[in-house]
Amino acid sequence: MKKTKYIVSEGLAFSEAADMKKLHRKALQGWHLKRFRFAGYELEKGESEDVIYSIDYRLLGPNEQDEYFEMFATAGWMHVCSEYNMHIFKASSGTVPIYSDCESAQDKIRRQAIPVRKVALYVAGLTILLGLLMKFTSGMMQTVSTVSFIVALIVAIPSVMTYVATLYHRFKRVNAKG
Repeated sequence: MKKTKYIVSEGLAFSEAADMKKLHRKALQGWHLKRFRFAGYELEKGESEDVIYSIDYRLLGPNEQDEYFEMFATAGWMHVCSEYNMHIFKASSGTVPIYSDCESAQDKIRRQAIPVRKVALYVAGLTILLGLLMKFTSGMMQTVSTVSFIVALIVAIPSVMTYVATLYHRFKRVNAKG
């Protein structure tokens, strides 16, 4: 029997809640989050558990991790895994959500958008630069710049879409609050 498996993320910027619910359903089936994987999660087989998952976005300094994870543990949330500024926690069903008020949820979305915005702007700028290079070159250089432009465009589109999704969620929270 397989001891690990991979599941695809629907995109945290687009459907974070759906991903967390999917992880909850998998835990009920005995599949537990082990770590982030490219565009998804690695799960490992174990006993069925009725746990809920939540994610927080915070870039931690080397001396901040212990205090940060202890703060969540005090509230009943156990750290499961981290990747860059994303940290997933789990708790027994019925535990008070990590973000139970509008202000903290808004702050979470703001922190999530910071690295996404940087990547989106960088990749979009690079795509524009490569597009201009493609237009003003010829021969072999035009072929290289065309291929580079296409690759950059393939990366730029989802990056910009992800940033727009964070703006949408931020706008939606502000309007729900007011």
